[in-house]
This record gives sequence, C-alpha cells and structure tokens, in this order.
Amino acid sequence: MTSARPVLISAVPTPFDDEERFSASAFAALLTRLDGAGIDAVFVAGTTGEFTALDDDERIETFAIALDVFGSSRVFAHVGAPSAYQAERLTRKARAAGAERLAAVTPFFHSAPPEQILDYYRRIVEASEGAEVYAYLFRQRTTTVSPPSLLPRLADIGVAGVKISGESDSSVQAFLRHAPEGFRLYSGNDTSLRWLLEQGGAGIVSGVSSAFPEPFVRLREALKTGDRDGIVVAERIVSRAVAAVRAGNVGHLKAAITARGIAVGHVRTATEPVPADDERELIELALRV
Repeated sequence: MTSARPVLISAVPTPFDDEERFSASAFAALLTRLDGAGIDAVFVAGTTGEFTALDDDERIETFAIALDVFGSSRVFAHVGAPSAYQAERLTRKARAAGAERLAAVTPFFHSAPPEQILDYYRRIVEASEGAEVYAYLFRQRTTTVSPPSLLPRLADIGVAGVKISGESDSSVQAFLRHAPEGFRLYSGNDTSLRWLLEQGGAGIVSGVSSAFPEPFVRLREALKTGDRDGIVVAERIVSRAVAAVRAGNVGHLKAAITARGIAVGHVRTATEPVPADDERELIELALRV
C-alpha cells in the first residue's frame, strides 16, 4: 500500500430550509467556502449528508452542485443504497452528471454476507463505466460486517479504495495490513490524520472539517512540511473542534456552520436538538477559529 501527500476530504452536511426542503443556495455557499479554505475534496450525500433522508433526485442535485464548485476529480459522490439495484441507478445518474469518483456504503439494514458485499460492489463498478469506486464500511450504522480480508477481493473486482468509519485506529490498522499495493484507505476519524499517514493511509474523510476547515488545513500543511510545532498546535485546535461538535454529530455540525454565517437548517431525521449550552460553545469557537 502506498501513501501520497495527506488528503483532506470534507464530508458535507446537506442544508435544508425552514420547510425541510433542500437548499441549493446554502449548499453552494458552503462548498464555495470549503474550496476557498483549501479542502482537497468533498464527500457528498454520505452519512454526514443525511443520505438516508434524501430522495434520489436530491442526491443527484447535490452531486451536480458539488461538481460545479469542486470539479469532477475532487468530488466523491455517494451512491450507496440498501440494494445493488438502487445503487446501480444512482451510479449511472451520477456518471451522467459528470462524477468520476463514486463511493458506496455497504448494503444496510439487512446484514450482508461477504459474497453479497462483493456482488454489490461488482455491480456498482460495472455500472460506473470506468469511474473510481470506493467502498464505504460503517458496520455500526449498516449492520454489515466487512472483514479486513475482504480488501484484496474488492481490489480484484476494480474497487479503488475504501473509507472506514466508526472503527478505532487499531481496527483500521488491521485493514491497512490487508490493503494491497495502490489501494487507497481513508479513515472517518477526524483526529487520526497524522497517525493514518504514518501507517500508510491516504487521508481522512472529516465531517468536522465541513464546519471548521481551517485547523484541518493547517494540520495538513504542517504534516506536508514536517513542521512539528505547527502539527501540535493544529492538532490541539482540531481536537477542540471535534469535541465541540460531539465527534461529528450532524445536528452540532449544522449548528456550527450556521454560527459561521451559512444557514443550513436542522437535521431532517428525528434526532435530539442541540442543547443551548452546546450552541453557545459552537458560537464561541466559530469566533476564534
């Protein structure tokens, strides 16, 4: 497995207006801010993007806006679905919109065994007609368990890499040991960029950076130049941001983005509101970052 320069990908929330409709203008504004801040790429309509609460047309609309702002090489369009049938349809629509990098969470709700996981990704790869396809493993949310030994088989069917969320660094390390040469591994752990690069990973897909991109960009630059003091300072601010948004809670992320001047609304699904004390802390952090 090879490691290039550290890659910082923001997992972007999906904005809604007061009537819970998708807000294209707020989404474009958020993406434009992230691009200007120096984020490498965006992960669109994933878990942080509340994809389970979006219909297929809304997901394609998020792809189109992201592609317009970031370009085709800097957008990971999430086409994952409970069934390969739906994922194939989303894949074809994403490709028609211009997406060249696709990600797909494993089948979910029912726990899929390894052979069915492979068949699911094989069908997505075939439907992608040459696009890069990344598997997205998140067993806590999907109930599907993908063992580290599955990675070489995913590579054999044309999967370019993997994003792993909800796992400890030690668990991610087991996946790194099984990743074949050239297979790119991204972690969803916002605080693991330095560790992951030292282990040979490619970078992180960070929900927290969608609200607070600045310390993550500073950390990436310090890692590139070997600035030890800069790394320590940036990691300290990253850790504070991660704590403030409760490790990427979507409601807290949206409250933070709104505090920074882009109204992205509330979470569409039934979740607990952000406590007032937490909102005040986010507002304070927004003024300091």
